[in-house]
Amino acid sequence: MSDLRQVVAFASPTLRELQAHLLADTPLETACFVLARSVRTPSNAYRLVVFDMVELGPRDYAERTTSSIQLVPTAVARVMRQARAEGASVLWAHSHPFAGFPSPSPWDRAGETTLLPAFMRRIPGVPHGRIIVSPGAIHSAIFTPDGVEHSADVMEVGPEVILHRAGADGRHGCDARFDRQVLAFGALGQQRLRQMRVAVVGLGGTGSLVIQQLAHLGTHEFLLIDPDTIESTNLNRVVGAHLSDVGRPKVDVARDMVLSINGEALVMPRRADVCDAATARLLLDADFFFACTDTHGSRAVLAQISHQFLVPGIDLGVAIRATERGVVTHVVGRVQMLAPGLPCLVCSGVLDSEEVRRDLLTQEERDRDPYIIGARVPQPAVISINGAVAAHAVTMMLSAVIGVPMAARHQQLRFEHGSVRRVQGEPRPGCPICSPSGAALRGDTWARPGRRV
Repeated sequence: MSDLRQVVAFASPTLRELQAHLLADTPLETACFVLARSVRTPSNAYRLVVFDMVELGPRDYAERTTSSIQLVPTAVARVMRQARAEGASVLWAHSHPFAGFPSPSPWDRAGETTLLPAFMRRIPGVPHGRIIVSPGAIHSAIFTPDGVEHSADVMEVGPEVILHRAGADGRHGCDARFDRQVLAFGALGQQRLRQMRVAVVGLGGTGSLVIQQLAHLGTHEFLLIDPDTIESTNLNRVVGAHLSDVGRPKVDVARDMVLSINGEALVMPRRADVCDAATARLLLDADFFFACTDTHGSRAVLAQISHQFLVPGIDLGVAIRATERGVVTHVVGRVQMLAPGLPCLVCSGVLDSEEVRRDLLTQEERDRDPYIIGARVPQPAVISINGAVAAHAVTMMLSAVIGVPMAARHQQLRFEHGSVRRVQGEPRPGCPICSPSGAALRGDTWARPGRRV
């Protein structure tokens, strides 16, 4: 992506609980500790996946006023023992219970000169940091193991995605070309769209339409992933592709389309397969992703990325059933958000475990596998149907990120019935992807999703 962005990621509703706890005793300052699993992203930034919040009681404070806090040594030692056992990053979180955008005070800096070196000695090799909460705003920074301070984004990932971008000052300037959208979303909503780093995986019939809509909406940063090239059979449904593009990588065609809409956009094309673990890891530098793939293996990898590393996304697909005579009998679209608090693709029964196994085999393993016979059969695809499903997916993202009214986070479109149905469901206890006993919030302490090549 464009620059080095550190991120502290919370699963919903933990960040809001932290804010409420720290501001509950206003005007007194309040403190607690946040524990996170440290993940190094492909851009060499850190993504801190929060898994616990350690609240403090009255006896943990040696001093507590409206402008300063001092803890007793036993409270700090207790947190250090827990963090050391987990190999966890520690973030010292406290309130500035007055209006305005918070920043570390001289008293904060003085306390950190003792506190942060202690954590770095006892839990070395991982970053530690601070979070300061004031009414309506959050400041965060991390200190890398070499002691360098970096500003950090803070986000809460769930049915709603709340992003506090480092350095935001509350001003919301917008390009005049988006005036009509600002009338709908407000200047803050438009700014959030521009700030989101969005990955689109799979650039075929649905993915190309998602990219086109995002570019028109004002999304500024894109990560585009697809291993394939344009074929003549793609030209009826891949927007932005022309006859002269046959043989070109889909990621290059998609990049050109984005830049034709917004020449200032930052686009990172990657001609690669997201089923490969190294490629899947690129999503750790994104704020949101769209899964527009057509294999069970790729969907399984993306679902695990979402819950293991707290990267929200939307999975979408289209199924057209037709008789041998070309008579369409069923047309179904599915749009499902992937985030904590929502059922994953395993819980929803979307994934076929045998198909996932086959998709994640290496070529050598596939050649040896006696159960894999023949090639995939091409499925029907129609651009107007893809467009309807893509539009629902992008609108669902707008709902999650900027509050456009759409209550559902899993929808099924039945075109032959003329209906859009909200799909109800709950995460399954013990699910290997989205439950606490599975990959959820595990970061790099859990097996990385995808095949090793």
